[in-house]
Amino acid sequence: MHITLSLVMLACCALGIWSPMREGLVRNLSQWGPMALMLVAMADTTVGPGIVPGVVWGLLLLLTSPLPLVLLPRERRGGMEIHRSLSMVAMFAIFVTTLPSAPSSSIHPTHAHSGPGGANPVLAVALAAGVIAYSVVLAARTLRRNSRGHRRHASASLEAFSSAGALGAMVLMAV
Repeated sequence: MHITLSLVMLACCALGIWSPMREGLVRNLSQWGPMALMLVAMADTTVGPGIVPGVVWGLLLLLTSPLPLVLLPRERRGGMEIHRSLSMVAMFAIFVTTLPSAPSSSIHPTHAHSGPGGANPVLAVALAAGVIAYSVVLAARTLRRNSRGHRRHASASLEAFSSAGALGAMVLMAV
């Protein structure tokens, strides 16, 4: 089951990169770059022990999460950019809550902290559920015609649904 969920998660992350890349490699680097980093982090930590320690990946995900918003001119920002940032924060939250706990010192065993990663997994799952719901609403909105009678490219909906799939797979693997 873990292998299947890992493949679903990685495929969904890869699909999520396609939409911003098709709008321009250089022009949209602030959009697809952080998503590509997230894909590499998920692949590195899912396939084995990982080349980079999980805590470093977590820090990189957290630090790059605002990039889809802050590196884009205000007039180009919209629901998808907010969605990308929220998705990275949710992936970070689930990721750090599933990190293995550090072994406690035998000097003060009463001060050992229980729980994976020292963070509250219930809050991470709640955040992921909120982002999944936002993804579905955003995907549905992008399928509708706007006030000028035009639709966004179907890749926007695919990106939102793929993010929901990746987060859902991560939640199932964490449970």
